[in-house]
This record gives sequence, C-alpha cells and structure tokens, in this order.
Amino acid sequence: MQIKGETMHQMKWIANITGIIIFLTLIFFPTTWAQEPDKSDPAQESGFYYTIQKGDTLWDLSQKFYSSQWDWPGLWEMNKEIKNPHWIYPGKKIRIFLKSELAPKIPAAPPEPVKTGPLPPITPSFTYREMSHTGFIKKNIVNSLGNIIREKDGNLMISANDIIYINPTGIGRLMPGEIYQIFDTEKIKEKTDNRKFTGIKHLIKAEIKILEHNGSYAIAVITNSYRDAAVNDRIMAYYERDTVLSVQENPAPIEANLLCSEENTVMLNDYQIAFIDRGRQDNVLPGQIYTVLQKNNSAFDASDTIWPGKADKKVALDPLKSGKLIVLHAEDIAATVMILSSRRALYPGDMVN
Repeated sequence: MQIKGETMHQMKWIANITGIIIFLTLIFFPTTWAQEPDKSDPAQESGFYYTIQKGDTLWDLSQKFYSSQWDWPGLWEMNKEIKNPHWIYPGKKIRIFLKSELAPKIPAAPPEPVKTGPLPPITPSFTYREMSHTGFIKKNIVNSLGNIIREKDGNLMISANDIIYINPTGIGRLMPGEIYQIFDTEKIKEKTDNRKFTGIKHLIKAEIKILEHNGSYAIAVITNSYRDAAVNDRIMAYYERDTVLSVQENPAPIEANLLCSEENTVMLNDYQIAFIDRGRQDNVLPGQIYTVLQKNNSAFDASDTIWPGKADKKVALDPLKSGKLIVLHAEDIAATVMILSSRRALYPGDMVN
C-alpha cells in the first residue's frame, strides 16, 4: 500500500510539472502552435491594385507596368503578404505603384529568367473605400427627404450614435431600417480663363438609420459620422458608388481647372479630395488620371537687353507639370478627384489636362 501511495504521489507530481510546462510554452512560445491564417485583405485599403491572372509573375508584371523587369522588387516590397516571389496566385489582388511613383528597390535575384517578346496590355484598378461619403458637385441640389429638427438631448453638434428627429419633406419616404445620408450644400461660382462655372457642392456629413416614423416626424440614429451635423442639415437617399475603379492613365486631353477642395483649403496637396469643372458631358469618367499644370510666368529674353534702344522681348514658357490626380466620381458638369502627387502646392484655378 505504501508503494502504491508513492506511485500516485509521483503521478500527481508529473501531471503538475507537465501542466506548468504546457502553460509556459503557451506564454513564451506561441508561434510553435498552429495559427489562424491572416484574413486581412490588403485590397480593402485605398490605392492602386491589380488582380493576378493565370501565368503572371512579378517579373512579367514589372515589365508590363513599368517597362522594366528590374522593378519587380518594388512590387514584392509593397505586398508583404507575398511570402515567396516565385509563387503568386490567380485571383489575388496585389498593390501596385504608378510609373510616376518611386518603386522601392531591394537587391535580390530575379524570381525567374528574363522573358522576351511583346506583353499584352493590363488594366490596374484603384480602390477608394471612402467613396460613399465623398462630396460631389451637381448643377442642382439633390432632392431632400427631410431636415434635422433637433438632437434628442438638444446637442448642437451632432455626431455618431446621437438620436435625431427629422421633419420629412414629403418627397419620398423615410423607411424604418433603411440607411440615408445627412448632407449640406454650398454654391460654387468660379471664373477661370474667361470661363464661368456655377454648381452646387454637396458635402456628406453622416449616415443615419431610420428607427421609426411617427407620421409627422421620423426618428433616426447616426450610424457613421464623417463631419459634425447640425440642425437644419438635410437628408438624402444613400448615394452608393463603386469603390473600385478601372484605371485609365492616358485619357483624351481636357481643358479643365481645379475648382476647390472638399474642405475649401487654400492649398491642395497629396491625397486631398477636390473638384474640377469638367464632368461626364465632357467625357470625364471615374478612373481617369490627369496632369495638373501651373502657369509658368513669361521671361524676358536677356539677349535683347544688351542692344541699346531694342525693346525687351517676352518668351512664353510652357506650363509646369505640378501634379497628378485621379477622377473618383463624375457628375454631368463636374468631377470629384483625388490629388495623387504634387511637386509643389496646388491651388484652385490650376489647369488640368
């Protein structure tokens, strides 16, 4: 009986030690256990993308996009989820950079031998997940389904999770359970290069969900807030737009001008949202990429000044290529754009071509 008792005591001691070892292993060596695969989708972020086709390699894609097979390390660096550059899979979206952007260089051996011969054209895409609440300019104000009477607790600045009361206009219905948007407007009136432009800028402030409709008023909750809303702001139907655009890098030239930024900033820089005074009626469409030009002040020809009595002669200089933009959304008379890159500060009135 004594031997049996000692044996049971030893078994309990071994079980306790084993439990401690397993506990310490879980704390200090978690990577030794099977892990959930990374389910994050890089294509949900805003930027340029390409969907891999059967037979594609990073080497070939580098040649197709940048006319150089030696830029493939830049593609690999931008797509951390690609563990081995030799293996990329059809249907997978990878992030790419434009020709005008600098590709990060990584010294490494090419994943495959160099291939020669003509390569078929490919079309990248641009993803912008904030598209649904991006502003736009139309000739007339969109139909208002109602306006905010007050916030439940009397708050003047209305934001996420606040409860609001809405006075319906009678145009359309505010249906319980449906999503709508709060918006405000501003009249845009500009004159650039002897061309007049007039339109209405629509600024999306928030999304709401109708909770109930009591006949004379509706009750809603702010589900997503992008800017503070206020009493008298208007309600419109949810304005759904595509978040993925097919990119067209060389559209037909246009004669357009930057109107203003979404937030009316004095200067425009990279990744800001702005508007141009051309739209669908001028064949401006989402995904098109244009160049922003700035006037280059005329210069005097110095050779004329050394001769007495000879008048100074002005030399017209070509406009400066100051930036790139992509069209996110187009209405009939104007388009919403994003500044992709700028070599210098851009301003309303700058030319777009």
